[in-house]
Amino acid sequence: MSEGRELMARLGPSTVKFDTGRGGMPDLTNQDIAAALGMVPAGLGRELLEALWWPDSGMRRSQQLRQAVIALVAPEYVRQQQALNVARTEFGIAKACMGWAGGPVTECQRIEHRRAEARLEATRALCWPNNTMEQLGVLARAIVDEMASCACCKACQGLRIQAAKDGTGVIECEVCGGAGVESRSGRERAAAIGADHSAYRRYWQPVYEWMLEHMRAAESLAARDFNRTLARAA
Repeated sequence: MSEGRELMARLGPSTVKFDTGRGGMPDLTNQDIAAALGMVPAGLGRELLEALWWPDSGMRRSQQLRQAVIALVAPEYVRQQQALNVARTEFGIAKACMGWAGGPVTECQRIEHRRAEARLEATRALCWPNNTMEQLGVLARAIVDEMASCACCKACQGLRIQAAKDGTGVIECEVCGGAGVESRSGRERAAAIGADHSAYRRYWQPVYEWMLEHMRAAESLAARDFNRTLARAA
């Protein structure tokens, strides 16, 4: 039931009667839809499902969505900062060992110092900006808006896969990267978060793409659970 998400719009205010099927026999009622949604496990996926497909509920539950996004991003941010602290400590130790107690600097010490410095720079390059958590609300709003507005990928028609060029089977769609939907350009994403394009590419693109990938995956899993429950109710 690929249209299961769209049925959630019926839960909003409406003057049209949607809950009758052919011949006046009852089909899925609003109660069925609400009950199916209630069976979706709580968490980021369910909050995104409501925010995208039942906006009235999404606005009422903005605090829950905010908490779910923080719960997604904070552990990864902390992990990166911990890795950076370890790399800084190792570099400091390597630097302190050079010429310890006034002795001559050995070639081994120089090599270890260069290795520790390279590890520090590599780790720093992979870390998100220091103010990531402060900008989380801006990033999340832009990502939810992208998820809500982007259409199906024209290359794969939303299937997320395409035929391999060598005819050996199917592969992940190269156009959408397996997302099944079109993506905004870097400039559009930069404008959405209030940054210039160069700053987005240098600092914010890794954060944005990581969040988008995980938020899409969470919403997709929640929609799958929702559709399965609706299918049983039907």
